[in-house]
Amino acid sequence: MQPAATQIAHTVVAGFGSSHGDDQAGWRVAAMLKRQPQLSARPVVIYDATQLLDELAGCERLIVVDACRSGDAVGTVTRLRWPDPRIARRYGHSTHGVSVCEALELAEQLGKLPPVVEIIGIEVSRCLPETPVSPTVLHAVIRVASDLCGELLEVASV
Repeated sequence: MQPAATQIAHTVVAGFGSSHGDDQAGWRVAAMLKRQPQLSARPVVIYDATQLLDELAGCERLIVVDACRSGDAVGTVTRLRWPDPRIARRYGHSTHGVSVCEALELAEQLGKLPPVVEIIGIEVSRCLPETPVSPTVLHAVIRVASDLCGELLEVASV
């Protein structure tokens, strides 16, 4: 068993988002995980998708958490593994300038993409400036953070 400090650099949880309503979902998950120092991961808040490239040094597993709009019910959580073609449909557009999909493609082209990449999407509705996260999305955020906490604590004990 490796100490948690050694494993921290190997798994990155990247919470994408903006300050616009439900689009804060990824940020909120990352913030919740940051309050759990015993996790075998390094949670980061991503303001601009290109920032992700700077967070991948030593990363073997990347978990991206972001808001999405795919037509599913608000609060629905979807987990995909790169390079699933549904990623381009769900994450091809962005409030971040460069989309999650484009950032992952760029990381791949630069040889920085880790071997394991998972994308957790939280279906959202309101992404308007100066609006709070809706209760339905907030419940999904709490569920995702809790599930990741359990999963990442389990990894640390292996």
